[in-house]
Amino acid sequence: MFGGMGLPTRPYLDTAQQYFDAANLLISDIESLRIEDYNLANPIFFLYRHWLELMVKEIVGPVHGHNLAVLANKLDCHLRAQGIVLPKWVIGRFKEIAAIDPDSTTFRYSERYIPGETYVSLPHLRRAMALLNVVLLWLAERGELPHDSDWVFLLERAYRFDTDGAQV
Repeated sequence: MFGGMGLPTRPYLDTAQQYFDAANLLISDIESLRIEDYNLANPIFFLYRHWLELMVKEIVGPVHGHNLAVLANKLDCHLRAQGIVLPKWVIGRFKEIAAIDPDSTTFRYSERYIPGETYVSLPHLRRAMALLNVVLLWLAERGELPHDSDWVFLLERAYRFDTDGAQV
């Protein structure tokens, strides 16, 4: 359905969540063996990538461009100007995807291809994106990072990065 009940009240945020939910549904289809993972890899990564782009635009405001590394830096600068310092893993996730698909063409058009084969754990991907979604939604809706000690503990330890950027 388009229009009516489908009209977003916050276009960036609502549309971002639709992309996020769609990626998770596709992962569920793979996990339920309804379709092979290689048939949905590009759509899943495109949906997650576009979700990230729209979440930055929701938090920062309507910025132009699709380069995810540039958008991640704008997010970081915007939040730092408000006294909010993101955990390293948040920007790390953005930069991981930006390294593969900086301008939103790799997964959308297959203009750049990734040589060889790369295995991605779908349960890990879904958990990592879900945790990132919690942080981004909190920032979008409350203008701050979670501050309750339980949330801080979860966020700092769930997906930490060591000095090399590798997940710990």
